[in-house]
Amino acid sequence: MENLLSKLFIALSAVGIIDGAYTAYEYITAKFTCSSTGVFCCSCVSNSGYTSIFGIPFWVAGITWFPLLLVLGLYFTKGGTWRLKGEILLPILLIGDLFTIYLWYLELGVIGAICPYCVSLYVVNYVLTGLVAFDLLS
Repeated sequence: MENLLSKLFIALSAVGIIDGAYTAYEYITAKFTCSSTGVFCCSCVSNSGYTSIFGIPFWVAGITWFPLLLVLGLYFTKGGTWRLKGEILLPILLIGDLFTIYLWYLELGVIGAICPYCVSLYVVNYVLTGLVAFDLLS
């Protein structure tokens, strides 16, 4: 089971990289394939003015965060053959979870629209957190 969780962590980190790259592409090109009206509105979020911090676009976080997690996952599990190092990975993942809480606040509380691509990145991070927490508890 330990190795399975390690391999799942690595695979989901790779999914996060692909998802982050696609989200970055959507934001860079502004050719959103999701709805342009209503609650699920990528362009509404993109055009809100709340898509960066200190001049750094949030999509940059997605394309750097998941490669970092992949490298850490590969390193700490020796390529998926060792148990996850939850005592190291969990605090790192919780930083990402706290950041997504801020992003949820912006989307729901300030902008009034949700970007499904962004939410998919949050979910990947939550699942990675859950895997590490489960591994720590088992």
